[in-house]
Amino acid sequence: MSMIVFRYLHFLGITFWIGTAVAVAVAASAPTPWESGIAQALRKVTLRVTTPAMLFAFAGGFGMLIPDFSETYAKQGWMHAKLALLLVLAGATGVLTGKLRKWAEGQEVSAKTFGRLAWVISILAVLIVTLAVLRPF
Repeated sequence: MSMIVFRYLHFLGITFWIGTAVAVAVAASAPTPWESGIAQALRKVTLRVTTPAMLFAFAGGFGMLIPDFSETYAKQGWMHAKLALLLVLAGATGVLTGKLRKWAEGQEVSAKTFGRLAWVISILAVLIVTLAVLRPF
């Protein structure tokens, strides 16, 4: 495949992954009364959009990374930091999905938890994009 296809796949995946993860977390943290159907709806969005988008982002990223890894990226500190933060971001997305599952099953989940997850995901995304654009070290 052409490198441009991997790049588009990566960028589209990132956009939908981060966008829907933050939107779902913010919607779940809203101070309005929690209706029974909103948890299931937000969980569906996460399972049908956020998770596949994360997989597309990984596929596109690895498609760009693997061909030039040993000559370029293995020697770049910013790439190692970016990949480490990416794993933390994937973990935060998993926590969001798990909390939504618990909420959809009727268990009590604090609205503040979803607000904190929205901030964590947003900050991690900004750090990752900053590393990718500036390549500071």
